[in-house]
Amino acid sequence: MPRVLDDVVGALEHDGASTHEGAAAFDLSQTDPLTHLTFTKGSALLEETFYRTQVEEIRDYASALLGAERHERGFGWKFAAYMRDPVKGKGNRIQGSVAPAILAAADPEGPFTEEYTFRCLRHRADDVALFVTHFENLGLGEVPVAARKGMARALAEMDEYQVLKYSRRQFPLLRRRKNGQRASLRLVDAMGVAKAHLDERTLKLYRYLHAPTRERAGLTQGLALLEARRAYFGGDASVENFVKGRLSTEQALSFMGSTAETWRRVLDVPGLLPDMAFKGYVRAMALAGIPVETLVSMARERRFAGLWPHQIYMGWRAAMEGKSRADFAGDKVVFHAEPAPTLAPVFEAILERVCEGLLPPGPSLGLADISGSMFSAPLGGTKSSAQVGDVAVTLAAVMARTLGYAATFADDSYLEDLRRGQGVFHLAKKLCNGKGWGSTQVANSVVNLIFRLLDEPSRPRPRTLYFFSDMQFHPPHLQSLMPARLEVIRERGISFDSSVPPLLAAIQLWHELLGPVDVVLWNLAAYENAPLPSSLPHVLLLAGFDANSFRHVSEWQARGSPAVSEKSGPAVTPSDAKGTAGKNSVELDFIRAF
Repeated sequence: MPRVLDDVVGALEHDGASTHEGAAAFDLSQTDPLTHLTFTKGSALLEETFYRTQVEEIRDYASALLGAERHERGFGWKFAAYMRDPVKGKGNRIQGSVAPAILAAADPEGPFTEEYTFRCLRHRADDVALFVTHFENLGLGEVPVAARKGMARALAEMDEYQVLKYSRRQFPLLRRRKNGQRASLRLVDAMGVAKAHLDERTLKLYRYLHAPTRERAGLTQGLALLEARRAYFGGDASVENFVKGRLSTEQALSFMGSTAETWRRVLDVPGLLPDMAFKGYVRAMALAGIPVETLVSMARERRFAGLWPHQIYMGWRAAMEGKSRADFAGDKVVFHAEPAPTLAPVFEAILERVCEGLLPPGPSLGLADISGSMFSAPLGGTKSSAQVGDVAVTLAAVMARTLGYAATFADDSYLEDLRRGQGVFHLAKKLCNGKGWGSTQVANSVVNLIFRLLDEPSRPRPRTLYFFSDMQFHPPHLQSLMPARLEVIRERGISFDSSVPPLLAAIQLWHELLGPVDVVLWNLAAYENAPLPSSLPHVLLLAGFDANSFRHVSEWQARGSPAVSEKSGPAVTPSDAKGTAGKNSVELDFIRAF
């Protein structure tokens, strides 16, 4: 993969846009490069996928990113900050370090380089190290001075705990050392790149980490966290030193043992065990002797803000089915947990909290793509046990809590009712074994659903249809309704506008026969192009997921679910961009505010 971007970086200074050969759908890079970036790359993890190599993923990502930046100066940078932000954005860690590296190399002294390098890297210290590795691994050259200043500002915002947490980790490089081993980079090496711009406190941390181990004892003065940790591990295992030293849960368990008393001490300190960690340690706490009823009660008192239903679903599955983890080569099981179904009520309690206020108002139908490509795309990287298909079935099942049913889809839609007493997780599991395999033509699924609802007038009708998929659809010239569908429409004496895109015609048919409806095409895995133009009314293109995804849907519907206005032509100025506010996608407007 080294130097794969040599022909892409620098594209800000050239006209035209790079497109991937063999495009299979609507290429928005020419007509709507901003939606092209946000929709086709908003869920990219930049790993090898079911359809493409990692090199192809990186190259296409860079082209889309630079194409958007060329179209509207500053948008690529704001997209990068949006993708990385764990609270207001998607929290995508890999994009949050790759995107600013590509943009900084393409525009080293640009007006956004320092500020947005800082905004992208300020969330976690390992982002700073990864940022530097990308310059070498992708052949981007030296880190520009402006970007080094941004790195230093990001490190200055981090406390000692954040920096020390990643200080021992090795970040791999693609080049080999003389002994044949792969080279690596440490956080302290990345700090050294920005050394000339570090503030006094961060420089002190750098000197501590850079010093040989035998010389470090004399460099802790003034670094309260290090002093508290030395006292704690030196024998003074007091709660005060535990808190001041900000020991992790793993460190506490290693030093004190996973006992009920240890967990009570950890749980008694407010904020010491975050919600995500609480979910992850449910089994450990139960094995240590904390009663399941206590864990359920504690779960109901927590917020679990920022967690998504599929994250809880994976914990539930591990409790119901057990879980094994293999080594890096996949040859040897290094961890195994037996099924513990008694823990299921804890995960169900967590789900209840996560779902509070999650969905927009009004009944929604989730239609999940359960094709093979959906269950061969790891959600959090190559070692993740969660697949994008797990997100699809879980979100569809969550929507059934209100509507009463969910669906899978192919060229038809296959409904699964939420039975009395059946939980969301059981429905999600059932959807995985459904008939759908992902539609190449969503319009057929919508028409099939129309007639299913006409034939079953007592079945609740959704206001919004969500298609959760990786968007691997047929090319434009094959986007048409199946002849059997058209025949049914003709037999019923219903007019059908064949002069417009099939999905728009299907939506118009729904409006005529059933009332208002909107369609959200939700891309859960990176794709090279869009299945539809971005200018269809009542159709919203979303990718990935974050705290604001459903809010984008709500705001879009509040505006009347209009089409996205396509804006082509040369790069626009910030003042031009402001003139398009309220016309373009609500997500684009949101990104512009970063």
